[in-house]
Amino acid sequence: MDKIAISQLVYSDRSAVFDLLQNEQAMRFLGPRRPLTDAESEVWFANEQQSKTRFAFRSVENNEIVGFCGITLLDAELDFGYFIRQKFWGQGLASIMCKSAIFKLSQTIDLTQVKVFIASDNVASQKVAQKLGWQIKCAAENEFESGHLYQIRTL
Repeated sequence: MDKIAISQLVYSDRSAVFDLLQNEQAMRFLGPRRPLTDAESEVWFANEQQSKTRFAFRSVENNEIVGFCGITLLDAELDFGYFIRQKFWGQGLASIMCKSAIFKLSQTIDLTQVKVFIASDNVASQKVAQKLGWQIKCAAENEFESGHLYQIRTL
């Protein structure tokens, strides 16, 4: 039986989403590379409720928000990523989320055109990419760190 499932984001998820967005460790490689303020989290939450290409995932067991996975527009490019609440780390959920999101997205988006950047220091995400069979395309840098661009392997 599946541990998590794609879900709609609802207002009652707000505190769990803020828990993720305002966690220093969870945000280490995401967005501004720092916890979001309350105001930034409010904007993010409102925008995410409208997203058609990034999905909320929740625990099947207790209906709690686990994290998000999918595509967002970043610097005029389609960018694939995921993020998980710290309390759910180390349970193999990232690869499940990625597989599910990729399956759903591949029906409407050419995933060869999607950027996946993983920072050199982000060892956990490198392991997820390896587990999913993603290949390194090239070395890359962003305004925060250096790393690599990966090619999503469709299922």
